Amino acid sequence: MIKFVVFALAISAVHCQYGGYQKEQAPEYKEQDYYAPAHYNFDYAVHDEHTGDIKSQKEQREGDRTDGEYTLVEPDGTLRVVKYYVDGKSGFVAEVHREPGKYKPAPEPAYKKQEPSYYKPRPSYQKAEPSYYKPQPSYEKAEPSYYKPQPSYQKAEPSYYKPQPFYNKPEPSYYKPQPKYY
Repeated sequence: MIKFVVFALAISAVHCQYGGYQKEQAPEYKEQDYYAPAHYNFDYAVHDEHTGDIKSQKEQREGDRTDGEYTLVEPDGTLRVVKYYVDGKSGFVAEVHREPGKYKPAPEPAYKKQEPSYYKPRPSYQKAEPSYYKPQPSYEKAEPSYYKPQPSYQKAEPSYYKPQPFYNKPEPSYYKPQPKYY
């Protein structure tokens, strides 16, 4: 039974170490062609009668050719329509049209500019009232202190340890140099 528990713990430890990794979970690498011509369609619209914010835009692109149109309601109530295109290196070409009176003018802002105030407040001076309070010194005689610290003497204990000198005695050498004859 103990062998089975130890074996189950070992398997769960290995499983936790690798986080239950399975090959199907690995992200796949997809190579993108960054030099392919661009293709997209885009549009959005806002229609808020309360604030007068009414606008829309549409755009599509295929390769180097981009066509688009946007509209917006100006503050006086006219509708501005702009149609544009970009073709290769020719640049941005736009046609602007205005359609009058199609919408009501935008409401005035809720805040109003504050008019300047010419009122200058005058400083108010108040004469200080005299103070009749005079603090009185408080004399309290200090009580004498009868505590006198006593010196603490401790008699040194004699040391019975006497260090002995340490000599390195040479070990006996059994080698005797022989005289040299030349």
